[in-house]
Amino acid sequence: MNSITVLITSFNDRRISYTLESLQNQTRKPDEILVADGGTKWDIGEICSRFGARLEVLPGNVVQTRNEALKLIKSDIIAFIDTDETAPESWLGDLVNPIEESKADFTGGPTRHHAPKSGPERYVNELEDYVYGHLVPQSIVYLPMGNSAWKRDIFEKLGGFDLSIAGGAEDYDINLKAVKAGYKGKFVEAAFLYHDHSEMNSYWKLAKKRYSYLKATAKTYIKNNALSYGIKSSKEGRIDHPFYIVETLMKPIALADALIRS
Repeated sequence: MNSITVLITSFNDRRISYTLESLQNQTRKPDEILVADGGTKWDIGEICSRFGARLEVLPGNVVQTRNEALKLIKSDIIAFIDTDETAPESWLGDLVNPIEESKADFTGGPTRHHAPKSGPERYVNELEDYVYGHLVPQSIVYLPMGNSAWKRDIFEKLGGFDLSIAGGAEDYDINLKAVKAGYKGKFVEAAFLYHDHSEMNSYWKLAKKRYSYLKATAKTYIKNNALSYGIKSSKEGRIDHPFYIVETLMKPIALADALIRS
């Protein structure tokens, strides 16, 4: 049986206690839970200790912290979960099963949400449903990292995450590189997580986050000569929310911004 490390990248998010609690109840127990913390200001160590998680303080942005954490992991498989996510009991087993059966080199599952408390939160929920319902089933390159499992040696061979890309687009970059290198990814619908987007409570915050993400994604597609993926994702239906119009208008601006900076 393969050894498994569940990796959580954290920074000032107290919801991690719910994440860690959910990992205690997995039917397939991880061999290690590693919390890679970017510099939380309060005592996250107490929470990690309570749930038997290993804490490593690795200052930097998400990409930097993840890369440093990968160097510390010796397990055969690395599963990723975020501090705003919680896992049902069967999650880890469902997620790693295709890897252990040699049907995939990396896997990912969808998310489910709580009832939104604001318009911005509802948009993020619907956007994520769109990604998992339309894009990921078409191509594994659209898979977010937050609910995924990978053979550890993939990161060694690909050189980890690109430090020049941030804002969530580093996920797509590693996906594209993995697929180009011949690794097989598999979408596992049964391996879902509950995702809490309650922090997204203003349209200004939403607009800033989405523009940063769109620019980073465009940069990723340019770098990998894969603009067709971005064009294809824009043509796959629409989201029934007023902010979708704003995001549609931001896309060409973000692309132009990425082209200039590239």
